[in-house]
Amino acid sequence: MDIKQLRSFVHIAELGSLSRAAERLNLSQPALSRQLGLLEETLDTQLLERTGRGVKLTEAGRMLAERARAILGDLARLEADLSERRDQVTGHVNIGLPPSAGIVITGILVETVRERYPDLRLSIAEDLTGDVQEGLLSGRIDVGVLHDGMISRSLHAEPLWREDLFLISHPSLVPENAFDIDFEDVLGLPLIMPTPKHGLRAKMQEAAFRAGRPLIPVVEADALRVLVDLVHRGLGHTVLPRSSLVSDLSTGRLKARRIINPQMSRKVMLSWLQERPLSAGAQAVINTLRELAGTLPMADKRQN
Repeated sequence: MDIKQLRSFVHIAELGSLSRAAERLNLSQPALSRQLGLLEETLDTQLLERTGRGVKLTEAGRMLAERARAILGDLARLEADLSERRDQVTGHVNIGLPPSAGIVITGILVETVRERYPDLRLSIAEDLTGDVQEGLLSGRIDVGVLHDGMISRSLHAEPLWREDLFLISHPSLVPENAFDIDFEDVLGLPLIMPTPKHGLRAKMQEAAFRAGRPLIPVVEADALRVLVDLVHRGLGHTVLPRSSLVSDLSTGRLKARRIINPQMSRKVMLSWLQERPLSAGAQAVINTLRELAGTLPMADKRQN
């Protein structure tokens, strides 16, 4: 079997669509179909069934997808072990992370890496969790920080820290001595929220569904800066971890109330593509992130 065909098949199996897999792999759909045909010919068995909504795996396809992920993971680790340079960490590492996590860890991460590995170059990209995930899957990003949720099975994902979520408001909109707020009361307020592709919105949407209540923001914005600016203007409330707003909260420009019943929290995850060999530089960044996560003053290190 050809390794390239196995990699392509794993993407098809995950996405359930030849066209979406071709787009992710930057291939034409006919080229991807030819790879699939050659793989089925080699194995002398049908791996996929076409449906009106895409494709689904046959029993043999499910077996191959499971074994292929393990094979590709082993191959990536072998290539990384063989290529690692132990004497010096050099090269270039692309790191992707969402803005709220970036505020917490980017500065100390870059400072620590520059001190320990002066010959290692870093590129930092702040983007939504979904976009960071796509960057990892396409190979554009080497190491990613994600919020928990629908994380691809093609990615390694391990928890770094947990962060509680708070209702963030202008002080004029917060009753005196109010430190907590029920989730159902949050839903009755004018909320300024990210769009549905954002992991935080998805988490809020799921909790609202369980409560049998709609979640209808008055404004949608994906940029953290925009969310905070609109709250500063008293135009509504938003939901964020306190660690994203240390300065505004310490000076009293904004107020944070813990959301309870249920208490809202999310995990911050360290991630990379399992089938892609990790360079010595990427491994150095991963090790540094693991180490720094345990030193963050405002992050809850409970990982379960």
